[in-house]
Amino acid sequence: MPIQDSLIPQYVPSEVVENIPQKEKEQTTGSRINPSQIEILSQLYDKYSNSEEEIDIENLFKQKEKTEILENAKWSIYGTQMHSLQYFTLLFARSAYYNRVPTYEDFRNTFLQRKPEYYSSFLKILQLTEEYTSTEVLDSSQNFWNEWRMNGQDFTPGKHKNYTLSPTQIRSMCEDGVVQIKDIDRFREGFKDVESDKLNPEKTFLANETFLILNLYFNNSNLLIPTLIDEICIPKDFPNKPIEIVDYKTGKQFKKPEYKEKIQIYLMLCSVLTNIIDRVNDIQYAPSQWEIAHENLNIQFPQLTGKKGNKKFVSSIYSHHTYELFQTYKKSILFSYVNPLTQEKIDIDFKNIGLDSKAGFNDINMYLSNISDFYLKNKKILKYSLDSSRSPYTLPSFPLKDFEKSNGFSKGIQLPVF
Repeated sequence: MPIQDSLIPQYVPSEVVENIPQKEKEQTTGSRINPSQIEILSQLYDKYSNSEEEIDIENLFKQKEKTEILENAKWSIYGTQMHSLQYFTLLFARSAYYNRVPTYEDFRNTFLQRKPEYYSSFLKILQLTEEYTSTEVLDSSQNFWNEWRMNGQDFTPGKHKNYTLSPTQIRSMCEDGVVQIKDIDRFREGFKDVESDKLNPEKTFLANETFLILNLYFNNSNLLIPTLIDEICIPKDFPNKPIEIVDYKTGKQFKKPEYKEKIQIYLMLCSVLTNIIDRVNDIQYAPSQWEIAHENLNIQFPQLTGKKGNKKFVSSIYSHHTYELFQTYKKSILFSYVNPLTQEKIDIDFKNIGLDSKAGFNDINMYLSNISDFYLKNKKILKYSLDSSRSPYTLPSFPLKDFEKSNGFSKGIQLPVF
């Protein structure tokens, strides 16, 4: 899922964050690369790093066949919409614990780091569902998801330089039912298996699509890695119960991790451990239902206020300290893949993916350092292949500008001037 500029946080100091000297920061050369770009770079690195062959620029920028692009777009939209159906159903189930529909504060305490208009736009979507609001969680969340899918989406984000699939085509795919009725039925059946504690805001802090930035320092360079974590669940009685990181996977992506996924898991673990662990004590839980009976409309979800009231997350760590950090918290954190369609789960055994030994960590850090050096060496060529504004299509972002002030329906698509 694309990372929006509005989510990029400002720097926030943290007790767990490495205090990297400013002089040392200035002496290192850095690159901003997200996990999906690392996947692309790793393929190029594996092909060209040990070869005298020059990078094949013509092949690098060769466009895929339109049928393949259409298929990729379909599954990207499907994955995005299934993720959101999962998020919204969890949120409605948690608000139903207090016998109400989600509030502005519920959206704010679930989707961290957004601008106020993001939450106001969710309330606008909620208004559109009022005429058929149901007391059943699965019905009300599905109605909300459907209105969100059809309204308030911006299909023409700025700065995009090329379209093989036009915004009109993407809009048609989004609104014409990539997620089919049979998928909805399977989802509704599978959702019954979600753990009850996750749905109880008095027992669990839950955040979806949390934006974290990790500065990973190597000997001669550093990687600045923005990561969007699908789900972070923090039990109230942590550390007696572990934090769980959930990465939602659909279709063929739901499988046991291979080497490239191992790197992504490593980066997500590092991001959460350096950004979240020392903030757990900052989570503010509301009084229980028993303590403030008949005031359920005013009870808020657990709040992660962050340092000095700031929810932004940026951390830094030397690569050779990551193993030590993980050893400290390895029994306090779990990682799993979950298929939102069925709630089927793959628990990741850190031993099976080499994250149980110092040698395993050294191997990943060396690989990432080499990729960073490879990118810096070939940056003039490679930066264009990683530029998301040059992709053959772009997925919609939410909300459309001024959507919360409009009549509730998304405006017609205005094609950009190239």
